[in-house]
Amino acid sequence: MALTTTTEIAGPVNVVFQVNLLRNAKALAPYYLGTEPAEISEHSGTFTAKWRRIENLTPVTTALTELSGSISFPTRQGVQPSVTDLTATVAKYGNYILLNEEVDLINFNGQAAKLSEILGMNAGQSLNRLQRDIAEDNFTAVLAGAATTATDIGGTVALAGLGLSEIATTVNQLNRQNAMLFLPKTEGSRNIGTTPIRSAYWGFCHVDTEEDIRTLTGFVPVEQYSSQTAVERGEFGSVGGVRWIATTEASIDTGSGDTTTGSATVDVRGTTNRSDVYNTVIYGKEAVGSVGLGTRHVKESYVVGDRLPGVQMISHGKGSAGSADPLNEVTTMGWKSWHAGVVLNSNWGRCIRHAASVLSA
Repeated sequence: MALTTTTEIAGPVNVVFQVNLLRNAKALAPYYLGTEPAEISEHSGTFTAKWRRIENLTPVTTALTELSGSISFPTRQGVQPSVTDLTATVAKYGNYILLNEEVDLINFNGQAAKLSEILGMNAGQSLNRLQRDIAEDNFTAVLAGAATTATDIGGTVALAGLGLSEIATTVNQLNRQNAMLFLPKTEGSRNIGTTPIRSAYWGFCHVDTEEDIRTLTGFVPVEQYSSQTAVERGEFGSVGGVRWIATTEASIDTGSGDTTTGSATVDVRGTTNRSDVYNTVIYGKEAVGSVGLGTRHVKESYVVGDRLPGVQMISHGKGSAGSADPLNEVTTMGWKSWHAGVVLNSNWGRCIRHAASVLSA
């Protein structure tokens, strides 16, 4: 019986391949930045990580009375601190590609290296989205403008995109809860055109939202930092006490806003003619936690395709499956990783839901 199937990856019939494969677009994956990483060791007997917070004591405003006469011990009454434990349990994630012998024989050399790169990108993007969802789905929502529900966003109630009002409201809410700032104030340098930058939280927005933020009064573009401070991947500027990172990975709830009026991004992919709703996250230090297993965990902004310490790349050659591959025809390539995330302090982060302004073609 002839074996001719190449359904997993098509064989190149009557074509000439360019030897160098085309580059793939690599999205920025920033949602581990600023998280509190926890690591669970292999053979430790648990899949659960714990963070412990000892709450601040109530300020003392009453003077101590003078000790006199017969003294009993203890001489003063103490207090019991309040302890909050937060846990997250890691789960396993992975993906793989199946290659049969025909694909391996017909395709040119270098195919495996490209597939390995694609799998690495898939791993990085998957982990980033898992961590993104922890923040977007669990922080309290701040609705743009005067909107009271998401279906108001983008219509006559909340016309355009993210504005100073929404940023100020969010920063004020975090400040009122004594949220910890990530980044200290920096002064302008002697270089021409540099600008001081106030202490800041991190903000993560979609690239569509970036263009609205750039137009806000007081916006300082990253090029005016002029090496005063370290800059993270994807950071494009600062405004309102927030330093901003733009990524295509910030989620969009397509067509879930108000009926469009021509002043907000339209869900052109559907037939609802309603505005897309964008999710922008702002949080402070120690607001979010992330967990990995058995190795140093991701805790920074990266580009999908970077080698991540918490990801295992796995390849099995032909015949490695034993009797499951009796004619030594099947190869597999894949990745495996572990992830968990948790909001450590819900008062130290917010998810702003808003529309984005229409940009001319």
